[in-house]
Amino acid sequence: MRAKLRDILRQGEIVLKERGIEDYRSDAYCILNKHFGVNRAQILLAGEEEYPDETVLAYWEDIRQRGDRKPLQHILGSWEFMGLPFIVNPDVLIPRSETEWLVEYVAEHYQDRPVKVLDLCTGSGCIGIAIKKLLPQAEVLLVDVSELALKVARKNAAELEAEVKIERWDILQGVPFFMEKMHFDVIVSNPPYIKSEDLAGLQAEVQQEPELALDGGPDGLLYYRALAGEWSKLLVPGGEMLVETGEDTGKEVQTIFAQTFPGAALHHDLSGLPRYVTAKK
Repeated sequence: MRAKLRDILRQGEIVLKERGIEDYRSDAYCILNKHFGVNRAQILLAGEEEYPDETVLAYWEDIRQRGDRKPLQHILGSWEFMGLPFIVNPDVLIPRSETEWLVEYVAEHYQDRPVKVLDLCTGSGCIGIAIKKLLPQAEVLLVDVSELALKVARKNAAELEAEVKIERWDILQGVPFFMEKMHFDVIVSNPPYIKSEDLAGLQAEVQQEPELALDGGPDGLLYYRALAGEWSKLLVPGGEMLVETGEDTGKEVQTIFAQTFPGAALHHDLSGLPRYVTAKK
């Protein structure tokens, strides 16, 4: 098929805009880049060329799926987190930029010594693996209840050459026997925190992410009680726990942690929303 890339891109933008996709321009570009491997400058400079029909058809199929609200990250098959490409699919939560704060905090406060890090509810492994890449001397253990999620985490660890350990366990069942004698300098988690009754009202793209990674129980606080309770016992004296919260539950999470950690602190994201709690033993 003979065409100009900028015309193909423009047509894709029009379709996505008509389907109500807010970021229709950037989404259409990402999909074009996936199939044609070109940057924006190359798109502008390219004249009319012959492209394989299957490539053009694959582009339009992805545009159709995005218009039907399939998450862009699932279409692309990977997403950047802390500058690293992480494999993502419907079995794991899509890495969000706000979650990078947890990694940045650990990298900033623990760069001067080897640390043992436990990443609970790891999903794709993005938090723990990114920490390992930034702090190569760290010992990092990833834990999740979903074997499907851990399959993705293992692939990410292999692709990014991050030597981390991975175990399957439901943190709501308490600390497993094989971890009872382990101790960590840092425990980090972005657990499920959506209230169960709110799941049906989430945007269509989010509803295609695993419910197991979203449902935080009736009040959205189920996992925080477990983290602040039995799991906090795995911290060494002076050890620290860091969690991401929902923007509407940050203060409640801080209150839960303050029962075990009197100095539990609430931090805000770049939008000024209460988003993270840190607690030192």
